[in-house]
Amino acid sequence: MKKLIYSSLIAAALGWSIPSQADFYAGLGLGASFNDGSVKTNNVKSSYKDTPVYSISGGYELPLPILDIRGEAEILYMKPKVKTGRDRKLQSVMFNGIAVIPFVPFIDPYVGAGFGYARYDHTNAIAVQGMLGVEYELPIAPMTVGAEYRYYKVNEGTGKTNSESKFHTNILMLKAKYLF
Repeated sequence: MKKLIYSSLIAAALGWSIPSQADFYAGLGLGASFNDGSVKTNNVKSSYKDTPVYSISGGYELPLPILDIRGEAEILYMKPKVKTGRDRKLQSVMFNGIAVIPFVPFIDPYVGAGFGYARYDHTNAIAVQGMLGVEYELPIAPMTVGAEYRYYKVNEGTGKTNSESKFHTNILMLKAKYLF
Protein backbone atom coordinates (compact mmCIF):
# COMPACT_ATOMS: atom_id res chain seq x y z
CA MET A 1 0.00 0.00 0.00
CA LYS A 2 2.87 2.37 0.80
CA LYS A 3 4.36 1.77 -2.67
CA LEU A 4 1.05 2.69 -4.28
CA ILE A 5 0.76 5.90 -2.23
CA TYR A 6 4.39 6.90 -2.89
CA SER A 7 4.15 6.17 -6.61
CA SER A 8 0.90 8.20 -6.82
CA LEU A 9 2.55 11.15 -5.05
CA ILE A 10 5.60 10.97 -7.33
CA ALA A 11 3.40 10.82 -10.45
CA ALA A 12 1.36 13.80 -9.22
CA ALA A 13 4.51 15.82 -8.45
CA LEU A 14 5.96 15.03 -11.88
CA GLY A 15 2.70 15.94 -13.58
CA TRP A 16 2.62 19.36 -11.91
CA SER A 17 6.28 20.05 -12.57
CA ILE A 18 6.43 19.12 -16.27
CA PRO A 19 5.25 22.04 -18.43
CA SER A 20 3.26 21.32 -21.54
CA GLN A 21 5.30 21.33 -24.76
CA ALA A 22 3.27 24.08 -26.39
CA ASP A 23 0.42 26.28 -25.34
CA PHE A 24 -2.14 25.22 -27.95
CA TYR A 25 -5.35 23.56 -26.77
CA ALA A 26 -8.63 22.10 -28.01
CA GLY A 27 -11.73 21.84 -25.86
CA LEU A 28 -15.30 20.65 -25.55
CA GLY A 29 -18.10 22.04 -23.42
CA LEU A 30 -21.55 20.92 -22.35
CA GLY A 31 -23.90 23.17 -20.45
CA ALA A 32 -27.35 24.52 -19.83
CA SER A 33 -28.78 27.83 -21.01
CA PHE A 34 -31.15 29.62 -18.65
CA ASN A 35 -32.94 31.91 -21.07
CA ASP A 36 -34.43 35.24 -20.14
CA GLY A 37 -35.08 36.57 -23.63
CA SER A 38 -38.31 36.82 -25.57
CA VAL A 39 -39.62 36.54 -29.10
CA LYS A 40 -42.53 38.44 -30.63
CA THR A 41 -44.29 36.93 -33.64
CA ASN A 42 -47.35 38.65 -35.16
CA ASN A 43 -47.79 40.73 -31.97
CA VAL A 44 -47.76 37.60 -29.76
CA LYS A 45 -44.92 37.72 -27.22
CA SER A 46 -43.46 34.51 -25.86
CA SER A 47 -40.45 33.58 -23.75
CA TYR A 48 -37.79 30.93 -24.28
CA LYS A 49 -37.45 27.66 -22.40
CA ASP A 50 -34.10 26.55 -20.99
CA THR A 51 -31.98 24.52 -23.40
CA PRO A 52 -28.71 22.54 -23.62
CA VAL A 53 -25.59 24.26 -25.00
CA TYR A 54 -22.68 22.59 -26.84
CA SER A 55 -19.25 24.09 -27.43
CA ILE A 56 -16.09 23.23 -29.42
CA SER A 57 -13.06 25.47 -29.04
CA GLY A 58 -9.41 25.81 -29.91
CA GLY A 59 -6.88 28.39 -28.90
CA TYR A 60 -3.44 29.49 -27.82
CA GLU A 61 -2.27 30.61 -24.38
CA LEU A 62 0.43 33.25 -24.26
CA PRO A 63 2.23 33.04 -20.91
CA LEU A 64 3.26 36.53 -19.78
CA PRO A 65 5.23 37.35 -16.62
CA ILE A 66 2.24 38.59 -14.62
CA LEU A 67 -0.82 37.33 -16.50
CA ASP A 68 -1.55 34.54 -18.99
CA ILE A 69 -3.63 35.66 -21.98
CA ARG A 70 -5.58 33.29 -24.26
CA GLY A 71 -6.96 33.81 -27.73
CA GLU A 72 -9.69 31.35 -28.62
CA ALA A 73 -12.05 30.51 -31.46
CA GLU A 74 -15.25 28.74 -30.47
CA ILE A 75 -18.38 27.28 -32.03
CA LEU A 76 -21.54 27.36 -29.90
CA TYR A 77 -24.72 25.49 -30.71
CA MET A 78 -28.09 25.63 -28.97
CA LYS A 79 -31.69 25.12 -29.99
CA PRO A 80 -33.80 27.48 -27.90
CA LYS A 81 -37.41 26.37 -27.61
CA VAL A 82 -40.18 28.91 -27.50
CA LYS A 83 -43.07 28.30 -25.09
CA THR A 84 -45.57 29.08 -27.86
CA GLY A 85 -44.72 28.82 -31.52
CA ARG A 86 -41.87 27.09 -33.30
CA ASP A 87 -38.36 26.38 -32.04
CA ARG A 88 -35.31 28.31 -33.19
CA LYS A 89 -31.74 27.20 -33.89
CA LEU A 90 -28.67 29.19 -32.89
CA GLN A 91 -25.19 28.54 -34.27
CA SER A 92 -22.45 30.94 -33.32
CA VAL A 93 -18.75 31.44 -34.06
CA MET A 94 -17.10 33.40 -31.27
CA PHE A 95 -13.62 34.91 -30.87
CA ASN A 96 -12.75 35.12 -27.19
CA GLY A 97 -10.06 36.92 -25.23
CA ILE A 98 -9.37 35.37 -21.82
CA ALA A 99 -7.15 36.52 -18.94
CA VAL A 100 -6.07 33.88 -16.39
CA ILE A 101 -5.87 35.31 -12.88
CA PRO A 102 -2.42 34.47 -11.41
CA PHE A 103 -1.24 33.34 -8.00
CA VAL A 104 -4.13 31.05 -7.07
CA PRO A 105 -2.90 27.59 -6.02
CA PHE A 106 -4.17 24.42 -7.76
CA ILE A 107 -6.84 26.13 -9.91
CA ASP A 108 -6.78 28.72 -12.68
CA PRO A 109 -9.61 31.27 -12.38
CA TYR A 110 -10.23 33.36 -15.50
CA VAL A 111 -12.34 36.14 -16.97
CA GLY A 112 -13.05 36.73 -20.63
CA ALA A 113 -15.10 38.40 -23.29
CA GLY A 114 -16.10 37.31 -26.75
CA PHE A 115 -17.43 38.80 -29.95
CA GLY A 116 -18.71 36.91 -32.94
CA TYR A 117 -21.21 36.00 -35.59
CA ALA A 118 -24.47 34.14 -34.95
CA ARG A 119 -26.90 32.47 -37.32
CA TYR A 120 -30.16 32.75 -35.47
CA ASP A 121 -33.72 32.21 -36.65
CA HIS A 122 -32.64 32.35 -40.33
CA THR A 123 -30.95 35.69 -39.74
CA ASN A 124 -27.32 36.75 -39.36
CA ALA A 125 -26.57 38.66 -36.18
CA ILE A 126 -23.77 39.92 -33.96
CA ALA A 127 -23.22 37.99 -30.70
CA VAL A 128 -21.33 39.05 -27.57
CA GLN A 129 -20.52 37.24 -24.35
CA GLY A 130 -18.77 37.65 -21.03
CA MET A 131 -17.43 34.71 -19.04
CA LEU A 132 -16.07 33.74 -15.62
CA GLY A 133 -14.60 30.32 -14.90
CA VAL A 134 -12.17 28.08 -13.09
CA GLU A 135 -10.00 25.27 -14.42
CA TYR A 136 -7.99 22.51 -12.82
CA GLU A 137 -5.04 21.00 -14.68
CA LEU A 138 -4.96 17.25 -14.22
CA PRO A 139 -1.61 16.18 -12.77
CA ILE A 140 -1.06 13.07 -14.90
CA ALA A 141 -2.71 13.84 -18.26
CA PRO A 142 -2.23 17.02 -20.34
CA MET A 143 -5.86 18.05 -19.77
CA THR A 144 -7.87 20.55 -17.79
CA VAL A 145 -11.41 20.32 -16.48
CA GLY A 146 -13.46 23.29 -15.38
CA ALA A 147 -16.73 25.08 -14.85
CA GLU A 148 -17.81 28.34 -16.42
CA TYR A 149 -20.56 30.96 -16.26
CA ARG A 150 -21.43 33.06 -19.32
CA TYR A 151 -23.76 35.84 -20.21
CA TYR A 152 -24.51 35.54 -23.94
CA LYS A 153 -26.51 37.96 -26.09
CA VAL A 154 -27.51 38.09 -29.74
CA ASN A 155 -28.41 41.54 -31.00
CA GLU A 156 -32.04 42.32 -31.59
CA GLY A 157 -33.27 41.80 -35.10
CA THR A 158 -36.08 40.68 -37.30
CA GLY A 159 -35.92 37.32 -39.00
CA LYS A 160 -37.51 36.19 -42.25
CA THR A 161 -40.50 34.90 -40.28
CA ASN A 162 -41.73 38.40 -39.31
CA SER A 163 -40.64 37.92 -35.72
CA GLU A 164 -38.60 40.17 -33.46
CA SER A 165 -36.29 38.37 -31.05
CA LYS A 166 -34.39 39.46 -27.96
CA PHE A 167 -32.14 36.53 -27.15
CA HIS A 168 -29.97 36.88 -24.07
CA THR A 169 -29.17 34.03 -21.74
CA ASN A 170 -27.16 32.85 -18.75
CA ILE A 171 -25.11 29.71 -19.42
CA LEU A 172 -23.53 27.30 -16.96
CA MET A 173 -21.03 24.99 -18.64
CA LEU A 174 -18.64 22.15 -17.82
CA LYS A 175 -15.53 22.13 -20.01
CA ALA A 176 -12.57 19.88 -20.77
CA LYS A 177 -9.45 20.91 -22.70
CA TYR A 178 -6.60 18.90 -24.15
CA LEU A 179 -3.22 20.69 -24.05
CA PHE A 180 -0.86 20.09 -26.98
